[in-house]
This record gives sequence, structure tokens and C-alpha cells, in this order.
Amino acid sequence: MPLRSAQVCTAVNAKPLTWTVRVLWILLPLTLGGLLGDAAATGDGATAQTAVAWAVWAIGLFASFVQLPAALVLLRVVVPLPLVGGVVAAFTETPEPLGWAGLANAAAVAVVAMSAVVGGDFINGSSYGDEHRMSLRMPTALLLGPIEAVWFCTSVPLPLAMSVLGRGQWVGGGVLLVVGAVLAFAGFKALSRLARRWVVLVPAGLTIVDPMALAEPVLLKRTAIGRLGPAPVDTDAMDLTIGAGGLIIQADLNEPVELVRAVTRRAGVGTAVETNSILVAPTRPGELLALAEERRIAVDRT
Repeated sequence: MPLRSAQVCTAVNAKPLTWTVRVLWILLPLTLGGLLGDAAATGDGATAQTAVAWAVWAIGLFASFVQLPAALVLLRVVVPLPLVGGVVAAFTETPEPLGWAGLANAAAVAVVAMSAVVGGDFINGSSYGDEHRMSLRMPTALLLGPIEAVWFCTSVPLPLAMSVLGRGQWVGGGVLLVVGAVLAFAGFKALSRLARRWVVLVPAGLTIVDPMALAEPVLLKRTAIGRLGPAPVDTDAMDLTIGAGGLIIQADLNEPVELVRAVTRRAGVGTAVETNSILVAPTRPGELLALAEERRIAVDRT
């Protein structure tokens, strides 16, 4: 099935918030470049550090214009790096007004790039036909340390290795380069798995794609959905949120659907179960309900 024409021109057909990310990223060399350059000039390996900074900027620029799920992961891996580098540089050199503006610029682009609106542009870049994808929220437990640790291992060792090699420390830099490459590969793979958790509106109804909760995607047929709306406090529906917080959406079905739970260390192989009610945690529940209503799914916001 061919891609929709609107998805081929991904650099143009983007929401204003995605364009904000691109503009802020393009401005970084003008606002933060001076502070980073002054800090690099005071230490060893200034040329290598400058090259690393430009490489990070080029990767981020490329990723920001390629609206695909993999590019979203790459973008979110690199966007915090200028802020981290700028904060470190601020301890070496007292920022001038432009430097402070650069730090604010770096903070803004890091925050905006993590938004669900920007994420939606990227995950829909590879969608097929008449479908619309919405990402699912991450488990709260992962947001309180594990995600940050994975990001650090994915994004920091490789640039650090290049800086060390630029100082002529070949042994230490070589070891760090190998370790950094392995960590970057493993971390990118783990983050990509988290980024491919979606609720997908399709002509037949609603599909839940979540490898952390389900062994395979499950389709909830539009004609079988009796109610789609906020979950009651005392609900006993099957929980596919895997510990995510925020507003939970419940889908009540007129007929049972069979799904296979994801493989876990405790349970081993996936378990097939039937249920008439399912809980999910979309990043933008209001948008999900609005689009579902447009597709004649029975929505109840009460």
C-alpha cells in the first residue's frame, strides 16, 4: 500500500511545533556557538570538540527534517546534548548575554522536541493509507531514572570518545569509542522499541500496537466498540497501560476480543486471553477521542 502523498513531503507538511524545533535548532550555532567555542579554546582538543559540536548539530538538523519514527528517536537522543554542553561550558566561561540566550535556546529546543505533538508528526511519517497513529505514554517508573540512564549511555560516550581522541589519548579514546558504539547501538534499539508504542486509528476501527504489553497488535473493530472514553475510577478492565500515568482511556467492547500478552520473564511465553474491556494511555487522549468520533466510533467523554 503506497504512502499518502502528504507523508512523502514530510519536511513541509509538519505542525508549527515541529517547525519550531527546526528553527530553534538552526539558531543554535548563532546563539550557543560562541559560549561553546570560548570554553573549548581554554582546554585541550579544541578542534576535536568543535568538530563534535558541529557533528551533533548536523545530525540533529538531518533528523528534524526526516519525519519517521527512527528519526524521532535520533532527534530526541541528540537534542539535549547542546544544553548539557552549554551548562558545562558555563562553568568554564561566564556566559555573556548571547550565551545565556543560547542556553535558553538549547533548553527550549530540548523541551519542545519531547512534546507529543512533535512526536505525532514523526510517527505518522511512515503510516499507511487512511490511518492515524498516536503514541502511548511511557510507564511512570521508566521516567524516574531508567530513561535518563539509557539516554546518557546512548548519547554521551561517543562524543566524549571523539573529544578524548582529539587530545591524542589513543588508548583511552579507542576503548571509550568501542564501548560507546556498543552502548549507542543497544540504547538506540531500546529507545526505538519505546517509541513504537501506538494507538492507530484505521478504517476498520482502532489498533493497539505495544510490544511492551502485547505480543502482537490487536484490532478493536469499530462496530464492536460500545464505548470509548475516560476510564472509571473503579474499572476492572484489562490494563495495557503498563504503569503509565495521566488520563486513561477505556474501550468497552460489545463482543470479546482475544489478545496475546507480551512475553515476560515471570510468565515466559505470551498468554492468550479474552476481554471485553481494555485500558490504554495515549499521550493525547483528547485528540484520540476527537478523531475516533470523526470516524464514527462510539465516544463517551463522561
